[in-house]
Amino acid sequence: MRTYQFQALNTHEQKIRGTIPASSRDHALHSLQLKRLQPIYLQPQRFSWLRNNRSNTWTIEWAKDVGFFLKQGLSLLESLQASKLRLNQTQKQFIDVLLEELYAGSTLSQILSEHQIFPKLFIGLLNVSEATGQYAQAFEDYALLRQEETEFFRQLRTSLQYPLVLAIIIFGMVIGFSEFLFPVALEFFKSNNFEQHLATTLFIHFAEILKSILKTFTNVPLVLALFVSFYLASKTTKLKYAFSWLSIKWPIFGSIYLETLQSFYLKSFSTLLQRGHHVVQAANYSADILQNVYLKKQAYLIEQTIKQEGKVSTSLASFLNLSKPLADLLLTGEKTAQIAVYSDICAQTLKNHCQQKLKKILAWTGPILISIMGIVMIWMVVAIVVPLYYQIARMD
Repeated sequence: MRTYQFQALNTHEQKIRGTIPASSRDHALHSLQLKRLQPIYLQPQRFSWLRNNRSNTWTIEWAKDVGFFLKQGLSLLESLQASKLRLNQTQKQFIDVLLEELYAGSTLSQILSEHQIFPKLFIGLLNVSEATGQYAQAFEDYALLRQEETEFFRQLRTSLQYPLVLAIIIFGMVIGFSEFLFPVALEFFKSNNFEQHLATTLFIHFAEILKSILKTFTNVPLVLALFVSFYLASKTTKLKYAFSWLSIKWPIFGSIYLETLQSFYLKSFSTLLQRGHHVVQAANYSADILQNVYLKKQAYLIEQTIKQEGKVSTSLASFLNLSKPLADLLLTGEKTAQIAVYSDICAQTLKNHCQQKLKKILAWTGPILISIMGIVMIWMVVAIVVPLYYQIARMD
């Protein structure tokens, strides 16, 4: 099954653009005819890898370049053409398609929404820019929001490298000692009738448990079955929803992850409001930036409750699981007609709180892992040295 892009005329002779899934081009033509559409062009959808890779970072630098060229006085078409300088061949082809469709009379927001490479947030920013002519602001806002998101997760990965390396070293030491050195020492103890003391007995039990665990995870059919099961589970909507809910309920790290996503949502919500969007549109577009299925579903409920009840701060606090101080802050912003400003303050507060939490955790993680490494090393040495010491003392 492939996806085809089309442009067609409806029964009112109006041009319609869109995509349609079909097994072949003939099948796609038949589907359009059933919908009473007269196709103008029909072709397979390109740039699918750009669309699926939501974590791509090339769009950030590209948006910065386009915003810079626009601020220097170039037109939108000239800026898009100039922005191809640092792109690869596939990305340049994508910009060429944008230029062709812009020359054909389509708007940039309409074209990008059809290709589905950019989030709704950027499409919403472009909608306002097309009405006001301030395209540079839309590109800069998108680049800033995406860069904050990317830099935070990059910082998180970098911060976890040191604890991860220490954990791997500790695990490697334990495996090497229990699988290679300790069996030789144990055989020597048995052949010479050495008395096994508490440290040695405990380590023997530990080595046996570790060996059974390693044997389980080196069972290729079992590992493949587990991998396939997790892969299929990740594609199931209900299980994805459950995993997303569990990810924000983890001790310590779950709260950091939750506050990070809350800050991203409130920052984008504030930006959209400041650019002139209605609160309902801002809530809808901001939900797309969330990478958690559970929170994204909750965020889409915000739009419904705002329409029904008209209470923006209450809806945000309820469905984003905001703490009471932040909820009160948003309520103050709503009462003073400055919800955009107070949303930005809440977003910055959450971001700072996350960074402080993360710094505290990482400040303690290194010493704790080093202490564990020292305890393991002392335990391994004692498990061998103590029997030798008692045997030597008995010989004396």
